[in-house]
Amino acid sequence: MEHNEQSETEKIQNYEDAVAEGKHSMRRKQKERYVRKKRKKLKRLKAFLGFLFFVLLVLGVYYFIKLPQWYLAPDAFSKPNEEKVKIINNYLVPKQIIYNSLKDIKVMPVPIFMMGVKDIKRELFKIPVIKNVYIRRYGLPARIQIIIRERIPAVVIKSELNTKPSAFITTDGVFISDKNYTPLSESGAVLKILTKDANYAKDWDIKRVENIEKIVKAVEAYSSEKVQYIDMRDPNDVYVKIESTNIRLGVLDSLVFERIKRIYTILPQISEVDGEVKYVDLSWDKVNYLKLKQKEDEAKEKTQESEE
Repeated sequence: MEHNEQSETEKIQNYEDAVAEGKHSMRRKQKERYVRKKRKKLKRLKAFLGFLFFVLLVLGVYYFIKLPQWYLAPDAFSKPNEEKVKIINNYLVPKQIIYNSLKDIKVMPVPIFMMGVKDIKRELFKIPVIKNVYIRRYGLPARIQIIIRERIPAVVIKSELNTKPSAFITTDGVFISDKNYTPLSESGAVLKILTKDANYAKDWDIKRVENIEKIVKAVEAYSSEKVQYIDMRDPNDVYVKIESTNIRLGVLDSLVFERIKRIYTILPQISEVDGEVKYVDLSWDKVNYLKLKQKEDEAKEKTQESEE
């Protein structure tokens, strides 16, 4: 009897335990569903906030790009000024010539960082003195900076010493005779050549210039003085002016370098001569002599100085 009562009690206890465990499992599952729902809602909220942030970011970038300060003024090239289009590093080409070459370029309605520069470079490369062009674009406010790299004059060609240059030749062999650039081409240590050649572009090329430069270097080496100019107005009777005197080289033939070597032997004699030396004559292959100034020459020089 007691055994039966104990068995019934165990059954009741087991039943109650099972019910309690079922309730606990149900609460756990309910809690898990609640957590899953919360996570889904949080995930959706994050996705919505991310989408909203992306939309706001796109709109912000769009309106930021649309600011008028990002756009170059439509008249930046037709009415240029330093605030819109700044030109730097130009020495031979006047700024007005550069501005005039760009006046027909149309400004595209795009932000400055998207603006193309090919048209600008194409127009500037039409100017023969310009060797290369670098363009920088800036925003807020929109403006551009044009950095010019010019060709370097190697030789200035003149008809007379005191006249303006007729043309000049650059170190890379480009012949330039445009009057807009020649007045400034004498700046710096540029070799001056006096000549009466009618057709400069035909008679002068880089090979001829290089040969003359070799002659100049030889004269400077053997005289220890700087060459000021070369007088080639008579191609059969060439003179080289150095600091102390004139040197007559005559014809620039294959023996001219041998004649130049004799400079250092005759220059010291200038100080020992009574009277002013007109030139050192090296035009003969084996004969050197000093040509003295005559009174007639001195009178002519004074007359020329008074006329100037």
